Amino acid sequence: MRPKVFIVDRDPSIARMFMDNDWLVVPDPEEADLIQFTGGEDVSPMLYWERKHPATYCNPDRDQTEANVFFDYYAKPKAGICRGGQFLNVMSGGAMYQHVDNHAIHGTHEAVDPFTGETYQVTSTHHQIMETGEWGDVFLIAENLATFKENGEQENQRNAGESDIEGVFYSRTNSMCFQPHPEYVEPGHECQTLYFDKLKQFFDLGV
Repeated sequence: MRPKVFIVDRDPSIARMFMDNDWLVVPDPEEADLIQFTGGEDVSPMLYWERKHPATYCNPDRDQTEANVFFDYYAKPKAGICRGGQFLNVMSGGAMYQHVDNHAIHGTHEAVDPFTGETYQVTSTHHQIMETGEWGDVFLIAENLATFKENGEQENQRNAGESDIEGVFYSRTNSMCFQPHPEYVEPGHECQTLYFDKLKQFFDLGV
């Protein structure tokens, strides 16, 4: 049976990606096997108890709407791409480094599975990166890529040589957080294949 996905904010490029991979896109989250969160504005720092960096651009109304979806379907598998992954990371107890450089990249960069050492070429278009919460299991990192920018009002600091978290899974909230953009590449590209492999691994969803 084809798995069913509900896409929060109805992003057409993500819908097309799922359909290309033989999923059904459904209009009602009650029908869905997976709730998919999408890209966009920064997550509001108030959700992780920090002051807003001058470069942070957020939409509190969107955060509230998506928080309602998160809690209404808490038990369902949830996945997020870019901002969507960052949002699920925050809702699962993580935080954000609010302004870094070298992640608004055209093309691809190398990311690594920290358990197997296997490398992948992935996309990256964001100026924030995830700070993993206590219960997160990191499954994808980029080594020595991000440069921490002048922190302004931001309170947290990156440690020298710290890996950039690109993918993290929270079993407690049934949430997979994925910072790259698999919808930006063609079907069969390793970034997109990795995304669907992880949906299969963590949620046993896929064809």
